Amino acid sequence: MSFEGLAEVLGKAERLLLAHSLCDYCLGRQFSSLCYGAGNDERGRALKLILTMWSLIRYRESGETPEILRRLASTGFGPAVKTLQALGEVPPKQSPCYICGGALTRRRMEEVAEKAAEELREYEFRNLLVGAKVPADVREREDELRAAFSIDTGEDIKEDITRGVGSALQRRFKVPVEYQNPDIVVLVDIFSGTYELQVNPLFIKGLYRKLQKNIPQTPWYCRYCWGRGCGRCNYTGREYPGSVSELIGEPALKLFEALSYKFHGAGREDVDATVTGTGRPFILELKHPRKRFVDLTLLEKIVNEDARGKVEISNLEYSSRRELRILKNLSPIASKTYEAVVEFDGDVDEGALRQVMEMFRDLVINQRTPRRVLRRRADKIRQKKVYYVEAEKLGDRVVKFRIKAQGGLYIKELIDGDEGRTEPNIAEVLGRRPLKIDLSVIEVEYPGTRG
Repeated sequence: MSFEGLAEVLGKAERLLLAHSLCDYCLGRQFSSLCYGAGNDERGRALKLILTMWSLIRYRESGETPEILRRLASTGFGPAVKTLQALGEVPPKQSPCYICGGALTRRRMEEVAEKAAEELREYEFRNLLVGAKVPADVREREDELRAAFSIDTGEDIKEDITRGVGSALQRRFKVPVEYQNPDIVVLVDIFSGTYELQVNPLFIKGLYRKLQKNIPQTPWYCRYCWGRGCGRCNYTGREYPGSVSELIGEPALKLFEALSYKFHGAGREDVDATVTGTGRPFILELKHPRKRFVDLTLLEKIVNEDARGKVEISNLEYSSRRELRILKNLSPIASKTYEAVVEFDGDVDEGALRQVMEMFRDLVINQRTPRRVLRRRADKIRQKKVYYVEAEKLGDRVVKFRIKAQGGLYIKELIDGDEGRTEPNIAEVLGRRPLKIDLSVIEVEYPGTRG
């Protein structure tokens, strides 16, 4: 910057201070892009110091006290106050900052940081992010000032606040700032001296096996009272007493000291189906956790002991919101492998079984929404793919099928036809009607997760 450019900056700073009382932060912030490695309070103080020196030079040349020296003293700037006193003048009464009203001080930032730190000490976290609330009238005053004085070298007032409070918190906790996925966001309002903690969720992924029938994936409320309790459900409010999500989520809730949880499965099985083999992928979302550094083998041990014979989990790892999006987006197109033991109403012909295995290979199925789920699913035809069907006779009327299909295909209806709503179907080819279907999910596979 040339001396002419420097003189222009000093001239603009002088005009700002002649028009308004500005604290060190609010003055320095108007010129933040002209210097790196210093805080706005340091920039503001440097400008005030040069203007004080310049005022004294002008006083010695003219014998008159420049007005800017009085305005500097009115901001509470110590060197200007002492210079005025040395010239035999009584310093004017200090005026609050026109923009922030005196809220932007290191002391106040430290005070708010310490308040937040007291609560933060109750949490485990690897990183944090500081945000700031700024009253609308403060922003309006700064916007008007910048427009009036054609200032294009400033930065947002939030940067001052988050930098000051953030530095104070980093000194206390020695953790880095994280802008994309912070564990905790500290939202401060130095104008009121308050703060809020936004504790972001913790995600845990794994596989679950459901070893018992009649356990829904998530709580299944009574269809008559919808959870209120009635005679039909023995006043429990539930169709089934427990669920996979509760057997996994409740122990995790206590272990991580979270407020609540949400269970996300890679699809869901019928309530009367089991999940065997390697298991079904899931992600557990724990909301507002106090603990984040728990050994997941401990959670696995607790769940598997408490839910012994019902649900079993494995392959636990810490996950992320990104992996949750993948789970949700790709579950409908995941490939799933099932084992179904089916009893038919008559003897099953070996030739017809071979025809089933040949026909149902890389075959597109037209499946209208099954009647049993019509109350919660739109009535429409979906096209899903069957990759293969393998069949083994266990008796004259009993066949064990191994079926691999695209996610979203209802397997029971693929077998029984659902009165023609699924075409083609296995019962139609065999010429036999299923009397009983025992279904197990033995593998779920989707890009990014193999189960």
